[in-house]
Amino acid sequence: MELATLPGLAMAVVQPGKPVWQYSLGQSNAKTESRITSDSLFPGCSLGKPIFATLVLRLAQDGVFDLDRPLNSYLKDDALTGEWGEQVTPRHVLSHTTGLPNWRYMDDQKLTPTFQPGSRFNYSGEGFFHLERVLEHVTGKGFEALMQEQIFKPLGMTSSTFLWLANANDRLVAGHRGSDPFYNRDLAIAVFKIIDEADRPLSFWTYEEISSALMKQSIRKAPPVANEFVPNVAFSLLTTVSDYARFLKALVDPNDSALGLSAGTRRQMMTPVSRVNSVLSWGLGIGVEDLAGERYLWQWGDNGGWKNFILAHPPSQTALAIFTNGGNGQRVNERILKAATGVEHAAFLWI
Repeated sequence: MELATLPGLAMAVVQPGKPVWQYSLGQSNAKTESRITSDSLFPGCSLGKPIFATLVLRLAQDGVFDLDRPLNSYLKDDALTGEWGEQVTPRHVLSHTTGLPNWRYMDDQKLTPTFQPGSRFNYSGEGFFHLERVLEHVTGKGFEALMQEQIFKPLGMTSSTFLWLANANDRLVAGHRGSDPFYNRDLAIAVFKIIDEADRPLSFWTYEEISSALMKQSIRKAPPVANEFVPNVAFSLLTTVSDYARFLKALVDPNDSALGLSAGTRRQMMTPVSRVNSVLSWGLGIGVEDLAGERYLWQWGDNGGWKNFILAHPPSQTALAIFTNGGNGQRVNERILKAATGVEHAAFLWI
C-alpha cells in the first residue's frame, strides 16, 4: 500500500459454512487521517452492475418483461436510433453487446449502436443506465425503490444505496489522486435532499421526476445525461464491504433463496454470452474468467480515485471483495487475489 500510494482498503472473504471474514486497513481520508472501519461506505462503482443484473433476471424470470424484446418497445423517450436501434434487447445490455458507447457526453447526442447488437462485446455503462430507465417504465417505480425492495432489504444490505444515506457524509471513504483526497457527492446529496424534503414516496422518484426537480431548482439546465445522474446503476452504488459480501454469499450459494433466482436463471447469468478474449467473456451481468480448468465470476469498479474488485468461484461457494480508495488500487487488488487464490487472474491484464 505504501509503494502504491494507497491510503486504505477493506475486504471480505465468503466461504461456505463460515462467518464472512472481514478486514480493513488504512485511512479513509489521507489528510484527516480518519480510519477505514467495517462501517465505512465505499463508492461501489461498477460493482453495482451484477446486483442490478440480478434484479433484471428475477423480473424477467417472473414474467415482468422479456429479455429478448427490444428496448424501444418499452421506452419511447430517448429511443435508440440508427440501423440497429430497434434490435437492442435487455440480454444485449447485460452481456455488453448493445453496440452503445460506455458513456455519451453531450445533451443532444442520440444513443445509436455502432454495430449489430449481439455480434460482439463492447462494455457500456450507457446501456445499463438505459435498462434502468426501462425497468422504471415497466414497473412504474423509481430505481432506488426497486433496488431497496427487491434486493437490498431481502439480503439485509442496510448500508447500501444507489442514492445517498442520511449519515453518509460521516462514513464515506474519500477517493485519492496520489495522496490528495476528493469526494464526488454533490449531486447525490442534492437529489437526496429533494426527495427527503418532498411529500412523495421513494417509488415516485423516477428519472423523469428527478430530472424535472433538478431543472426546477436550477441544479441542471437540461435533462441530465446518464453519467451526470443519480441514482445510476453503472456507478452510484454506495455500500460497505460486509453488505457486498451478503450479495456474494447469496450469489455463490445455489440453495440461497434470497436472490429469488431459479437454478436455470443462475446458470444463464453465469454462462458466457459474449467473448472478450480467449480467457474472458461476459455472462448476463457479470464477467466470466475460464482459467486453468476453473470458472470464476468477476467485476471491477473504477470511479477514478476508487478501485474495486470482486471474484467469485461458485463451485466452491467462495468469493472475495476488495474496496480501495487510491488510483493504484487495482495493482494492490491483483496481488491480494493472487495470494488468496494462488492464481494470476487474467482479468487484471484486460482492465
